[in-house]
Amino acid sequence: MSFVEIAKTDEISDGQMKGIKINEKNILVTNIAGKYYAMGAKCTHAGGDLSKGKMDGNIVICPRHGAKFEIITGKPISGPAKQSVPIYQVKIQGNSVLIDIA
Repeated sequence: MSFVEIAKTDEISDGQMKGIKINEKNILVTNIAGKYYAMGAKCTHAGGDLSKGKMDGNIVICPRHGAKFEIITGKPISGPAKQSVPIYQVKIQGNSVLIDIA
């Protein structure tokens, strides 16, 4: 596993999200009730930037065509996207949010 720090816990409040780019990967980091999740930030339908979309509970909505993805699993829950976005394992060390980018 290759964990790297992507944010500090106080940078992403509960119910918020943040887009980052690391190792040429666009990643969306979210905080749901104090638990952090990371997923690919590009919509699998037309490449929309999910970090510019809206977060509604554990769902992120693509700003381009409205595809909805479940944040914890990366699975699409409504179209037009049909493929999941990748998800990344997250761990917290102190006040650092780390993800496994391997």
